[in-house]
Parts: sequence; structure tokens; C-alpha cells
Amino acid sequence: MTSKITTLIFMAALPLFGVAQEEGYDFLKARIRIAPDPDAGLIAGEAQYDFVSPGTGDSIRLDAHMMEYSRVELNGQPAAYRTTSGKLVIEGPEQGGRHELRISYRAFPAQTVYFIGWKDSLVGNEQIWTQGQGKDSSHWVPVVDQMQEKAEFDLTVLFDSDYQVVANGRLIRKTREGPLTRWVFDMDKPMSSYLLAFAIGRFDSLSWESASGVPLTGYYPRGESERARWTYRYTREIFEYLEEAIGIPYPWGDYKQVPVRDFLYAGMENTGATFFSDRYLVDSLGYQDQNYINVNAHELAHQWFGNLVTETGAAEHWLHEGFATFYAYEAERHLLGSDLVYWKLYDTARALEGQDATGAGESLLDPGASSLTFYEKGAWALYLLREEVGETAFRKGVKDFLQAHAYSNARVEDFLRAVEKSSGTSLSGFRKTWLEATGFPSGPAMEYLKQNAEPVKRYLGLLEAEKRGTPVEESMIAEAWQQYASPWYRAHLLRSFRDVLTPVFLEQVCRQGSLPVQKAFLETTGSLQDWMIPMVEGWLDAPSYDLREASLFRLWVARPAKRKSYLDRVSQNGSLSEMRLQQLWWLLAVFTEGYGDGDAKQGYLKRLRATTSSAYGWEIREHAFSMLREVGALGPENLQDLMQATEHHSWQFKKFARNLFEELLKEQGNPDLWKNLAENFPRDRYKYLHQKIESL
Repeated sequence: MTSKITTLIFMAALPLFGVAQEEGYDFLKARIRIAPDPDAGLIAGEAQYDFVSPGTGDSIRLDAHMMEYSRVELNGQPAAYRTTSGKLVIEGPEQGGRHELRISYRAFPAQTVYFIGWKDSLVGNEQIWTQGQGKDSSHWVPVVDQMQEKAEFDLTVLFDSDYQVVANGRLIRKTREGPLTRWVFDMDKPMSSYLLAFAIGRFDSLSWESASGVPLTGYYPRGESERARWTYRYTREIFEYLEEAIGIPYPWGDYKQVPVRDFLYAGMENTGATFFSDRYLVDSLGYQDQNYINVNAHELAHQWFGNLVTETGAAEHWLHEGFATFYAYEAERHLLGSDLVYWKLYDTARALEGQDATGAGESLLDPGASSLTFYEKGAWALYLLREEVGETAFRKGVKDFLQAHAYSNARVEDFLRAVEKSSGTSLSGFRKTWLEATGFPSGPAMEYLKQNAEPVKRYLGLLEAEKRGTPVEESMIAEAWQQYASPWYRAHLLRSFRDVLTPVFLEQVCRQGSLPVQKAFLETTGSLQDWMIPMVEGWLDAPSYDLREASLFRLWVARPAKRKSYLDRVSQNGSLSEMRLQQLWWLLAVFTEGYGDGDAKQGYLKRLRATTSSAYGWEIREHAFSMLREVGALGPENLQDLMQATEHHSWQFKKFARNLFEELLKEQGNPDLWKNLAENFPRDRYKYLHQKIESL
């Protein structure tokens, strides 16, 4: 307990205005003007807020990190303010009613705004983009960074005219000012500040208009129009399907999508402007391996679930991710058929069972639950809820919930009440089973699949027979194989019962099979046998980069005498336009005897080593590090790239880099080597790095 004397001293040290923000402050509208400076890594800006005050004189508290202020005005007059612990605290007005707050500032964002490509060796790859979830927009603009505080945000961006700017809201004006262009975006509805976003890059675009008249735009890097057409395939169809399925018109003025470099996640549903990883920018072959359809639908569904109606806190996260995952699956079902979706649900059910088996099962109401729980268990809960109350009541409950809480916040209880009202059914049992319980209800999930998906039911029957001790023989698999033509069904059969299948059967089904079957075959095969070679050689020209890559490596290992011909074939059939396959090709070329002279091999190794640098996206860098590590070919430049990656903005890549760094420290020792390499990394930014090296 603090003594009275200490308390009095502390109170005397405070400014003349209070520190607690009165809950009655209501921020209505924000006009934000910014000029990003990528060379200096800063944002020069001005934020103007219209707000309503209760007239108590309590402080206005805005979240603001690493900022300098040149002007803070309240109703046109200088206002007393102070900064503390990531806050800008301003003396509030004594009078109630509407007021205006204006702040001129410079922000030096250590996160949230990412200046990509401005300091690497590649030309033309420069981008700037933001990632504001969960409470991070306050790293580039002073703002109330709370989900419950919604305002109408208008954004103006001043930047180099050679670049395209994308942001929330409709572009209402674009004017040249010398070498710069001013982009003015208008939002006409309130949103949470974590959804505030902008992206800058050398983009072109494709445009559509939905049947309901909403402008749709898909951006892409200049020169990538063909990949963009594959990436944005079904974009209009997804949009129109979700409007119909959800039953509420799209709630914002327009919708834009932008692929960005080195993104932290698959995608992010900024209001009216989804940003997504450029790894989904694919051609016709890449489309077969990793297309954008599910991510496209997932982020669009968030425009209703998360953006129109926002959770009150992390314990309500099911309302965002579970719903977006559910509607993404439903969009895929609409476009591609039910079979694919049922097999995805089967796989996620098994993953959730695996999570339970390790004792890591989680409630959907746990604010710290994993993505697997919020996304996949969350989607499963909605499928079983719809099954319980019926399609009509489910759709009405969703619609009523969205209408009741539009442009505001909601809790899980609000949704359950809406569905209880629409269905006339108590959901207390559903709540206990699907929301409160930490375990995944595997029994009801498998029963749902059996009732709705005959191929899954047949497959489960074979698994259950085997579990009871009934031997599963090739004749049984052959019969089951012919029963359904589903490629995912057949791929699951192959993975589960590979050991009982003869070469004759396997060769027949793989030569006639689809990509999922062929991929499953290679995944379940050890060393290639003689009878497999001609078949796998044919897959070097498969309509899939993943299958070509796997086939090249397996053949290179199995047939040393033919390595040169395999490398030549892959280099001539267009495979090397995909960077992961190109990386593998460089590595194999280095280790193929007689494939080029010493200079050529040094050139291949140099190119592969270059892909660990920050000029490339983190997925490509991670692949390069792993390959070079496997063959002991990490050079000094790669070690420096690895050290730089220990503070990368992607937590996945940072974790990978730190784990690899610590492994190398243990293996190589040599403190002098590491200390010399670390001289290029400032201690204040690379604290982890220096601590690890000094502990040697």
C-alpha cells in the first residue's frame, strides 16, 4: 500500500489535467493526412478529429507510439498535452458538445508500417503497407486504438506519382503536386481503428462491378497481369455469393484487394481493402498448388464478420474467424462443389483431434485460443449449429444479428440470442458442447460427415473396420476406389492404405489419376523403384509446380546417370519461373557432376545464396536457408542475412531464424566469427542477437 506522503508527492507531480479518459468521449470522424518517407522510415502527418465531449474536463487519451508533435490544438487553440507510455494525453474541454482536435506529428513506426524493398538491391520492388491488427494503428497515427471506439476515417496520402496508393474508402480525388500525387479517400461509415490501412506500390489493376453495383478492384504488380487473372479468378462470383448467402448487402462503398511483399499473414481484412501475401499471385501451374480462392472468400467474409460487426474483445473472436472460415468454405462449396469442402472439414477435424490428444484442446471462448481453434473448430461449430436449427432459422439468425449490431460491437451471447429467437430453440446444449468445452466433439462431427458426404462415409468405414481388426486388403481398396471418383477421396485412400497396394494397382491409378492422387503417391513412397521411374519422369511436365519439384528431387536421387537430362528438361519446360523450384534446381546443379564447369557451379551457388537476403519474401528466404543448411553451404553473407532475420517483422520467420541461429551457435562455436559478423547490427535493435553471442 502506498503511504499518504508518497501519494501526495505523486499527485503534485501530475499535470493540471487528469489522466483517465472519460468514457463519454465519442470520436465521430477523423481526417488523416500523411506523407510517408521511406528513406527516413517515418510518417509525417496531421490528424483532425470531430468528437463529442460530456463536458467533464477529463483528459483525452490517444494511443500514440514513438511520435513527435509540432501542433496540438483543441477548437483552433493550442492545447496542453503530455506523452507517456505510448499515450498522448490532452487536456479535455470543460464544455459539453461537439469539438475539434487537430494534431500535427511525425511518427517513427517500429512496427505496423513496413517499408519493403527500399534498401535492397532489387529495383522496382519497393512497397509500403500497414498491418494494424490488433491495436497497432497507433504506431503511425494518434488514435483511440480500441475495437469499441468506431469512427469514420478519411485518409489523404501524399506520395511519389510513380506509385499507386490504396486505402480504405472510395478514392474521391487524385491531384498532381509536382513530382507527388495527393490521394484522397472517403469513408462514409464508422469502423474500428485497427482496420485503418494503406498500401503503396507500383500496381496495375483489374476492375469489375458486382450485380449489386459495388465497384471491385484487384491490384497486382506491374507486368503481372496474367498471374493476376489466375489469382482473382472467381472474385466477382465470391462477392455475389456472399452477399446472397449472408443476406446483408456489402456494407462499404467499394472493395479492393492488394497483394503485398513479405506480408505477415495470408491476408488481412482492412475495411474495404484486403491486403494479402503475394505468394498467392500465381500462374496456371501455381493455381493448382496454392490458389487464392479460400483466402479471397475468407477476407471478404470479414467485411461483415469483424468489420461491420466487431467483437468486444478476444473472448468473442469466434465471431470473426469462425464465421469467416465457415463462409469461405461455403463459397468454395458454391464454386467448386461440396466434395472438396467435406474433405477439408475431415482434415481439420483430425487436426483438432490431434490437438486434443496432446492435451492442448481449447474452448472457443478462450481469448488465448489458437488459430486452429478459432478458425477450424469455429467453422465446425457453425456447421453443426446450422444442422441443429435448420437452414432457414440459421440464415435469419445471422441476418438479424448483423442488422442489430451493424457498425458497432457484439458478444457471442448476442449471436446466440439472435439464433435462439429465429429458431425458437434453446442453444444451451450447443454452447456447452461447441463453445465452452475444450475438447473437439469428434463424434457429432464424424456423424455429420457420414450423413452428408458418402465418400467420407465409405472411407471412415474402412478405417473403422481396420480399427476393429478386420484386415483391409487390396481388393477392398480397389472396390472402394471405383465407387467414387473424388480425387480427394482417392488421395485419402492411398495415404491410409498404401502398404496393402501392389505396384500394378498403384501404377494404374497414378497414371490415370489426378494431381491429388499423384502427390499422395510421392508423399507415401520411399525410394523410387524401377517401375516408378517412367511414370515420375512424366510428372516433370505435370500441371503443378509442387509435383514437378517433388518429382525432380526424387528422380535426381534415384537415377544419378540421368541427372543432367532431368536438369535440362526442367530448365526448358518453364518450371524455373517458380522460385522454389528454381532454388532446388540451382542446388542440384551445383552437386551434379559434370553439369557446367567450376565457374558455372559457383554461379549457381551464388544465386541460391542470394535468395536468403531481404530482397526476397520471407518464405523464399526460409526455403533457401533450409536448403543451404542441409548441404553445409551457408556462407558468411547467409549468416549475416540470418542474423538480420532474427528481428524480422514476421513472427513465423523470426522464430525460424532464431532457432537456426541458436543451432549454428552451438555447432560452430567460434565467438570471434559471430562477434565480427554482429558488428553490422546495432545493439539497440538486435538485443537478442548480441546477448546470444556474448553468452558463448
